[in-house]
Amino acid sequence: MPSPGLAYWHHGNEGKPVVFLHGLMRNRDCFAPLFPALDGGARRRVYSVDQAGHGESPRLGSYRVMDHLPGLVEFLRSHVDGPAVLYGHSMGAMLAAALGAAHPELARAVIMEDPPFHTMGRRLAGTPLESYFQAIQPCVGTGMPWRELAAVRIGEQTLGQMREASQVRFMARCIAHVDPRVLEPVLGGAWLDGYEPEEICGALQCPALLLQSDPAAGGMLTDEDAAMAERRAGDLTLARLPAGTGHQAHWHDAAAVTRHLLAFLESLE
Repeated sequence: MPSPGLAYWHHGNEGKPVVFLHGLMRNRDCFAPLFPALDGGARRRVYSVDQAGHGESPRLGSYRVMDHLPGLVEFLRSHVDGPAVLYGHSMGAMLAAALGAAHPELARAVIMEDPPFHTMGRRLAGTPLESYFQAIQPCVGTGMPWRELAAVRIGEQTLGQMREASQVRFMARCIAHVDPRVLEPVLGGAWLDGYEPEEICGALQCPALLLQSDPAAGGMLTDEDAAMAERRAGDLTLARLPAGTGHQAHWHDAAAVTRHLLAFLESLE
């Protein structure tokens, strides 16, 4: 029997499709701050997908970035009528670019929110981000209550000291439904095997919007990688988000992200 496809959320039956792809250890509900802007009279169909190993979607044997691509291609071909605008955050941004590069017939345009590229690849070892993943890994898939998650120590601080309580609650809900193995390739140094950012950006010819968070506030897209993408992609607009905007930009400054999102979408009409 064929394996079940990716779980997804869908709103609207008319208009042009926009597909949201979340990042590592999140789920299809993480873009809630952006959905109202695409509702009602915006003339768009909105889809938000649980990546494999997350939420209600099937589990995989391996969770390198490119291992997610076949399931997403199948989803787009099976459930979305016509090429879509692909909006991805973090890992989802990297997958949106890979989809646009490898399957241009499926991508009308690509929006990448703070893709980490080698920040979670060759630059990860010995960084606070690596310590964060090491501390969180034992919590993934356990259903740990949010107050216990808030007490997890990451370096000299607890997660509850680093993040707002409401965000820790949402994170606890997300990671309760994540396959614990998703972090294995990240911590094992294999997450980007088969994923070459320079080649993928160079093959991306559809219109693209790249949103860069503030590296000083936890943004993962470096200035070097942003310049590379801007130089290599055929039609890319780089938008730097306001100072203080962290990696989860669609939560930290939904208004700024929404302004860029809507302006970019309207430029495609």
